[in-house]
Amino acid sequence: MTDGIWESELLDAVEGGEGVVVSQTFTDKVASGAAFGHAEFEDVTFTRCSLDAINVQRASFTDCSFVGCDLTGADLRTSYWKGCTLTDCRLVGCDAAKSYLQSVRFHTSNLGFLNLAESKLESVSFRDCDLHEASLSQLRLKRLTLAGCNLTRAELFLTRLSGVDLSGNDLAGIRLSDRFTELSGARIEADQAVDLVGLLGVKVIEDE
Repeated sequence: MTDGIWESELLDAVEGGEGVVVSQTFTDKVASGAAFGHAEFEDVTFTRCSLDAINVQRASFTDCSFVGCDLTGADLRTSYWKGCTLTDCRLVGCDAAKSYLQSVRFHTSNLGFLNLAESKLESVSFRDCDLHEASLSQLRLKRLTLAGCNLTRAELFLTRLSGVDLSGNDLAGIRLSDRFTELSGARIEADQAVDLVGLLGVKVIEDE
């Protein structure tokens, strides 16, 4: 157990279901710093819940919805996500390395410093999200959507972006391998090319 603010209703649901929570709704609940262990959540709705610094390694979330929730600093390593939606949430510094995400949608959420390294993403979308300095290295991708996102200084080392439309996203200072092979086959806008050329140490001179 870790120190934190625990609200019994949410924890009781996990313990009472022997680690399995199905078809429940939690609103304005607090479980800051709680350790859930290998919990399974199915068809669960979390609204304005404080889940910062929780530890749910190897947890699974199926058809769950998070609205206005705080998961800052949460430990979600090797977790499983399918058919979930996260809207107006805060996952700053959340560690979800080596996780599996399928048909997951992130909307207008703060994902700064999020760690998704070595994860597998299939049919995942990020729309109007802040992903500055997020670790997105060595991802295995299939049908990734990025729209209106801030990827400033995000790490994309060894993540193949072939077929991914990067237009409309802020790519300033993204971190890639020395040969920039990650961008092969990706789609970008002309304005973004200026930022990417800067990675090569080349200065673009504008017409006077």
